[in-house]
Amino acid sequence: MKKAILLVGHGSRRDEANKALERLCGLVGEKRGGAIVAHAYLQFAAPDLPAALGMLAATEVEEVIIVPVFLCEGVHIKEDIPAILAAEAAKYPHMRLVPAPVLGIDQRMAQIVWDRVDAAHS
Repeated sequence: MKKAILLVGHGSRRDEANKALERLCGLVGEKRGGAIVAHAYLQFAAPDLPAALGMLAATEVEEVIIVPVFLCEGVHIKEDIPAILAAEAAKYPHMRLVPAPVLGIDQRMAQIVWDRVDAAHS
């Protein structure tokens, strides 16, 4: 089965802010060579979630794991993304859309915070 990972970020009017999600896609892809890793934004940037799913469908992907790159479960996670996925699932019956949990807060992030604190003192 041909699978893909779709990282979904909020999106920004600032292009350099959107580039961060693209960089994360590259890092995720490097962790498991050969993985199809794509990105989408909910607002202000392209591709939006429907467009990204359409591009993946065109490559004959059969399953897409949708990973929201957010720290907390706000309206976008609880309402917007599920609504979009429900509408898009009807368009692509051959493609299984599997929502993953939000990135959220993880104990591994504490080390990153301390790394940033240490860097601020350098």
